[in-house]
Amino acid sequence: MSQDPVSTEEVPPGRLFFRIFVKGLVTIIPIALTLLIVLWLAGLAEGGLGGLIRRILPESFYVPGMGLAAGVVLVFFIGVLSQHYLFQRLILLGEGILSRMPLVKSIFQATKDFVDYFGNKDENDFNQVVMVRHPELKISIMGFVTREDFSDLPFGEPGEVAVYLPLSYQVAGYTIYVPREWLEPIDMPFEDAVRLILTAAMSRKARNQNKTADAERRESAEKQD
Repeated sequence: MSQDPVSTEEVPPGRLFFRIFVKGLVTIIPIALTLLIVLWLAGLAEGGLGGLIRRILPESFYVPGMGLAAGVVLVFFIGVLSQHYLFQRLILLGEGILSRMPLVKSIFQATKDFVDYFGNKDENDFNQVVMVRHPELKISIMGFVTREDFSDLPFGEPGEVAVYLPLSYQVAGYTIYVPREWLEPIDMPFEDAVRLILTAAMSRKARNQNKTADAERRESAEKQD
């Protein structure tokens, strides 16, 4: 993707150096963080499963990277087993034990719900991107519909929905319960909406989309004139 060149006209050398340096940081930090997370996960697999392989196989047979390969195979194998009824029952049994342990159950259930919501892409999941518009306030807040049925909860009025409002640059957010008529569905992929909110609408893709929309509006206005 092409980037706008840094303007060098009438800029002091010190400020120009700082501007180019910051631009370099903005370019490399997302890549570096992604690589660090991948390397950290790979290190966990190599250190844990690699150590186990060393105990089973003779030292001369071990090749660096076997622990990582074993981790990939193990995760894939678990994914295959998770489709079978017996393995699902064993998982439910383990989850039931964790759900009854004090303190652990709160952490486990919150983590499980979070992963299930963002990882499950079934058509029945409520991951619709919406804009919440209060009828008396001239502001809009983007969020995601997370629940429409409150029959198993001691609250919730007919026609209400739960909307999750993430906070920018934080792993946090608010869950609000509002009438459905306050919501305006947004035709935007779930991943793009998450990126837009978490970066406070400063992502490059969001800026390009806004520029395209502005250009289309100007073109439409010129045609009308």
